[in-house]
This record gives sequence, structure tokens and C-alpha cells, in this order.
Amino acid sequence: MAEKSINIASWPCLSNGLHYNWLVDYAVFSAFGTFELSAEEWEKRDLIVNFKGNSELTTEIDHQQAVDKAIDLVSSFLKAVFSEKEGATNSHSTLSQLTLVCLPASTRKHTDRRFRKFSEQVCAATSMQNAYNAFSFTTTKDEEGDEVDTLHIDETFFQGKHVILFDDIIASGGSIVRFAEKLEKSGAKVIAALALERKFQTDTTITNSDY
Repeated sequence: MAEKSINIASWPCLSNGLHYNWLVDYAVFSAFGTFELSAEEWEKRDLIVNFKGNSELTTEIDHQQAVDKAIDLVSSFLKAVFSEKEGATNSHSTLSQLTLVCLPASTRKHTDRRFRKFSEQVCAATSMQNAYNAFSFTTTKDEEGDEVDTLHIDETFFQGKHVILFDDIIASGGSIVRFAEKLEKSGAKVIAALALERKFQTDTTITNSDY
């Protein structure tokens, strides 16, 4: 993992001014292109694919190993950011004052798979408060009979909370911005956002037009 600044004020900002950071770069490519990546770059891509656990190629062992690695990476980084011993200059010097909010996925199943164990163990390691149970889903069926999960937020839980937002991957950051706005309307103060990986365009991308 590349060296990351532990001073939140030096982190880049999203469109709403929220500071954010990420731990691993995720190489992307065009839908009709091919590319060459190093073994390390493929390993980074596999981390997020296996963490999400959506791919048919992801085994349960692969998923659990990715979740465990993410727990270690995120816990270690957060403890460095908010540790006075590391020279951090952030307004909240102790993680016990902060609440971890993992951005829910589009379905109850995916949210549970990715974030239940992750949030529990990151909070156990850092003494942060876990907001996982402040979110719930109701399931209905659409006109075609497909299940649709609707997210509900316990707004009273977030009143006065100081929040670190976490998402598995960030591109434009739009989903983080929108979710931060929801939480702040509920009375929370969002301190910063953190992602496991951030998408970037690899220089080794070769598109069909190059042939």
C-alpha cells in the first residue's frame, strides 16, 4: 500500500468539499479494450472483486480472505490517522468519538455479505461506534415479481454523531456525497470518507482503435 497522508486536511476533496482517501488503486479499462497489468495490479483488482463477492468466480474462501485483508488495512489506517503518536493533526484525536458508517449496497444480501463482519471487526479493533444496525431494509416485489429492497435509516441514531464514511470503491464519489447529505440532514457531522480502492485509468490500456 502506498504511503498515505494521515492529516485529513491534506486529503483531496469531493464535490461537496468532503475530504476523502483510499487505500489501494484499482485499474479500470474500457468495455472493448484489453490491457496488461502486473501481478500486483491484478492482486489489487482481485481484492475488491472478492470483497464485493458478486462474481461467480469468487469462492467463499476468496471472499472471507478479502474481507479479512480489508479489515486489517482499514483498521490500521484509521488508527494511524487518529493517533497522536503518529503525529496526526485531526480534530478528533480518538476513534472512540467517531462512528463508522459503511455505505449500504443496493440489496440487503450484498450489504450483509460485505459489511456486517467488516464493520463489526473494524469497530472492535478501533473502538469506533458501529452504525451497521442503524440501517434496515424492507423487501417488496415489482410488477415483474422481482424482489426490490428499500433502505431505511434510523435518523435518531445519527443525531450528534461524528461520522467516517466507508465505501468499498470510489470513482467520482457521487454516491458518497449523496449519502453524506442524507446523514447530515439526520443531524450527523461527516468528518471524512474512506474507500478500500479507487478506480484509475491504467496507462497500459490498449483499445480496439489502436489496432
